Amino acid sequence: MEKETNIKKKKFQLPHIYVILFIFSALAAISTYFIPAGEFERVPGPEGRTAIDPNSFSYVESAPIGIADFLTVIPRGLIDAGEIVFFTFIIGGMFMVLKTTGIIEVVVDRLANRFAQNSILLIPILTIVFAIGATLIGTPELSLVYIPVIMPLIIALGYDSIVAAAIALVGTVVGFTTGILNPINVGLSQKIVGIPVFSGIEMRLILFVVCISVGIYFIMRYAKMYRRIL
Repeated sequence: MEKETNIKKKKFQLPHIYVILFIFSALAAISTYFIPAGEFERVPGPEGRTAIDPNSFSYVESAPIGIADFLTVIPRGLIDAGEIVFFTFIIGGMFMVLKTTGIIEVVVDRLANRFAQNSILLIPILTIVFAIGATLIGTPELSLVYIPVIMPLIIALGYDSIVAAAIALVGTVVGFTTGILNPINVGLSQKIVGIPVFSGIEMRLILFVVCISVGIYFIMRYAKMYRRIL
């Protein structure tokens, strides 16, 4: 028997998250030596906020990123996004407490039994719940918390981790993007441009229904294909 038959082909593995962050940070730092620098003038905005004058762009002297700035870019980014990071840690800690107490396992077991015969119905229910939460409070980053919570349930119902990730990501992204009553990407932007806050809600509601329906369709389609393969 030839030796080649004993050689196993190595499968591609996604690099560690820190490696990915390092690569993107390095590319961004290198690009500062080639991309011209520019800036907009800051002007007073509504409710004491600072806004940008879109007609005030001008080129300025480039200031390429040095080694010290590059090595500290991640901790400085965590400081600048401290509110979101801290909020995510709180939510993650809350779910960890629930998991430690066994509540999540009980809920997963009951939902698995409840939807054992119609497991496919759980996909639109969870997707819509996540979408409504994101479209009202504007927290798409919570999808990273939802995935490990619902994954045991989805796998227990006979699907794979891709279905669990799709439910959380599609729901939160669609909800945040359409922003029916989202105070972040809709309320704040409408205040800045000076139009009635949350105006045009009818159009956003239609987009929400259309986008979430399309997302649910493709998730359910993939889930059914996966079950047939098994």
